[in-house]
Amino acid sequence: MIRVMSFSYRMGIPKNVDMVFNCRVLRNPHLVPRLRELTGKHPAVQEYVLADSNALLILKDALASAEDGMTIAFGCYGGRHRSVTMAEKLAEELKRAGSEVELVHRDL
Repeated sequence: MIRVMSFSYRMGIPKNVDMVFNCRVLRNPHLVPRLRELTGKHPAVQEYVLADSNALLILKDALASAEDGMTIAFGCYGGRHRSVTMAEKLAEELKRAGSEVELVHRDL
């Protein structure tokens, strides 16, 4: 099992994680009025975040690093948009590759 988590840096980095990816470098949907009230589970937010070429690089690194028994965490400022999008997408890709995944949105 691979545990994938999203979190808010405002609430602190989660304990007992093996790898943390900083999503604060990605485009911020909070700054877009039509996306602000949505979460990273919403397709419009995911599309916006994933349009940032850095998002694909982060996902690629996370996917390449993922091993059974690991906890991989994605953080952003509020834990609502970017980190949630990235955790959702990594979990999707890992499941597609046949891994068992636990997905946790700590601060959503």
